[in-house]
Amino acid sequence: MTSGSVADVCDLVRRARAVAEHEEWDWVVAHHARRVAEIDRSDEIPLSKDLARREVVLELAQGLHVTEQTVWAMVHEAATLKERAPRVWSSFRVGDIDGVRVSAIADTAERLRTPEALAMLEQTAPEYAATHTITELRAWLRRLRARLEPEQVATETAEALQQRRVSITHLSDGTSWLNALLPTGLAIAIGERLRKAARAVPSVDPETGARDARTRDQKQADLVADWLTSCTGTTSDIRAEIAISIAATDLIGLTEGPGLTHDGEPVGAEWVRALAQSEHTILRRLVLDPVGEVLDTTVLSYRPPESLRRALRWRDGTCRVAGCRAPVFETDLDHAEAYDSGGATSASNLRCLCRRHHNMKSHGHLADRYLDAPVRRIERYLPCPPIIIETDIVDPRRAA
Repeated sequence: MTSGSVADVCDLVRRARAVAEHEEWDWVVAHHARRVAEIDRSDEIPLSKDLARREVVLELAQGLHVTEQTVWAMVHEAATLKERAPRVWSSFRVGDIDGVRVSAIADTAERLRTPEALAMLEQTAPEYAATHTITELRAWLRRLRARLEPEQVATETAEALQQRRVSITHLSDGTSWLNALLPTGLAIAIGERLRKAARAVPSVDPETGARDARTRDQKQADLVADWLTSCTGTTSDIRAEIAISIAATDLIGLTEGPGLTHDGEPVGAEWVRALAQSEHTILRRLVLDPVGEVLDTTVLSYRPPESLRRALRWRDGTCRVAGCRAPVFETDLDHAEAYDSGGATSASNLRCLCRRHHNMKSHGHLADRYLDAPVRRIERYLPCPPIIIETDIVDPRRAA
């Protein structure tokens, strides 16, 4: 079977699964609506009616072998999309998107406040959802909200930060989970500092000569334990190297779009502006073309300079294989056309690949069809179709 045939069969299977999901949702919604209407027409007291509605949900949940919460979610999300973004529900019906993507879009549709933002979601989300993983879709939806309704997102963030906390869960094997709910920007800074500190740990102990057999994850866990048990600080002065892109108009406050991390996660413009005023912050200019792609740079050597590496990390964000979310700092720069065969060390011929996918490419098992396009730092959200009004325009001079 050829690669084209495999892709065609996979698409048919994916669509069939999504259509079957829609049929399940559609039947659940219709059955629930019919039974609730019957209950509402009855002469029972309000409490009895409420309990009867719950019984309908319980009956459906047990019949489908799912939780009652799952049934409630189907009913609520279907109602949200039919009312606020019917085109998304239509895409679900024909199999373009599946249930998990529908749920993610419905959650965003419920949060959006303005008709303009809802129209852009409805017109743009189905196409993006049909061609990206659920993780990529959720990040895209967060970026969309942050761009279209920045004040609402900022308010939600401020409210959510009131719930920040640390929790410890003890397990039965002598280990415990340490969890912290933190601002996204601060969490990114912590992650970057941990990554760099773990990589800086010598692989061989300089005093004993013993080899450090710990994995990267083990080193990071040990570093967190060392920092938390030896530090007495009570304020956050970020000293980690983090990278955030933000449009110049957003940075100076003319517009309110979010900053973006390497992997496309939005962070509030206000936080980025505060960070930009730190004495430790370095500002670099990233030049984009009109559609938001990093402009090309070429050097006459095999190894790209750091300036080109930095630009390519911004352009790609993660491993370029579609659906792979390996962080860009854990990737290699790969020549699409081998340097020995005349391939240039340029942005157009280089792409970030994680080690696993780089090895596959080096041994001839990673065709270009598996790669995604470079990240566009300027995202386009389609507005609703324009309303065309025909009218007769009379020249007043001729009318006279």
